[in-house]
Amino acid sequence: MPREVTDRREISLPQVKKILRKRKKKGDLSFQQTITMEHARLFSKMAPAVARDFIKRMHDKYEIDRPTAVQIANIAPTSLEELRSILGRHYTGLSEEEMIEIVDYVKKKRK
Repeated sequence: MPREVTDRREISLPQVKKILRKRKKKGDLSFQQTITMEHARLFSKMAPAVARDFIKRMHDKYEIDRPTAVQIANIAPTSLEELRSILGRHYTGLSEEEMIEIVDYVKKKRK
């Protein structure tokens, strides 16, 4: 029987990994869930709690919307060029100094 969707929001790969690990302890994962968990395991660059706090910080301090903050957490850019490619033209209000702060913060929080 399909599960009911109770919430729709973007979550980071580390959070996906954590959710699927908990679900796996309760029982078998579907094929899609197994593939998703493997992808999250391979590409997660932060711990789940760190990613959650990082996303909140991006929103609170830099006014970056949740979907973009999640992408920054997932990709964990290590250069200004990478960060700019994620932000695109939507965040032209961020100063060079703020973008450097974000990249430095990502570097500290990466696994």
